[in-house]
Amino acid sequence: MICCLGPKGSYSEKAAVTFSKAIKDDEIQFEDSIYNVFKAIETNSEFFGVVPSENSIGGSVSLTQDLLLEFPVKILGEVDISINHCLIGYDIKKITEVLAHPQALAQCGHYITKNNWDITPVDSNAKAAKIVSEKKDEKLAAICGVENAEIYGLKVLDENIQDYKNNTTRFFLICNKNKDFKTDLKPNKVSLVIEINKNMPGAFYEVLGVFKYRNVNLTRIESRPSKKEIGNYVFYIDYEYYDDNSALLRDLRMWALNVIELGNYFVLK
Repeated sequence: MICCLGPKGSYSEKAAVTFSKAIKDDEIQFEDSIYNVFKAIETNSEFFGVVPSENSIGGSVSLTQDLLLEFPVKILGEVDISINHCLIGYDIKKITEVLAHPQALAQCGHYITKNNWDITPVDSNAKAAKIVSEKKDEKLAAICGVENAEIYGLKVLDENIQDYKNNTTRFFLICNKNKDFKTDLKPNKVSLVIEINKNMPGAFYEVLGVFKYRNVNLTRIESRPSKKEIGNYVFYIDYEYYDDNSALLRDLRMWALNVIELGNYFVLK
């Protein structure tokens, strides 16, 4: 069972279908929030989950980054899904309000502002389409994938409305830490969270030096509040898979207060 943000027609469903072919599990269960995807995996250790991690326009999905630390999960895989936001509804001339996930609203900010529409954030773009369909109000429209027009009986009023045309969202396949998952797919990447001793001058420089010394290529560095006190941060680091990863982690722990491994995982192309 693969849990993902619903309802039917969401971009998360597209990612789940892509992952399903790789892990040979084609049963999909829709959840009404990203939080509930994590909760489902925590409750049932046999479930998989699919969650958005970052977008090429809007950046990281903060909720997902935080929940990766809060819940006992690990990352198994990654896939990039192309995003083509469409405006769907009844009559473009009558629209006064658009509904969408906050990330989609941000990605289409120029388009929305130009048309002077009010915005209403909802849990997913597919849910926005479902609400517009159920309310049957011509003043409402949804930003979502084109397939939602057919699913929910609405019209495609405009296409490719995001501010930047090369719009891609990265999704993670996750599972409970206790799940014994085996695959023939080789790991391509590793994700860590590192907490630095802020009272040790040059500590982060030394952490980066570990990767340089071992000739490991970093693909992402991002800071997030530690939630402990203001000015205290943790660093999310992604890097290309390294064969002697245990030795690399040992070296990192010499300079970091805490090193949390989120997963060694495959990347689907």
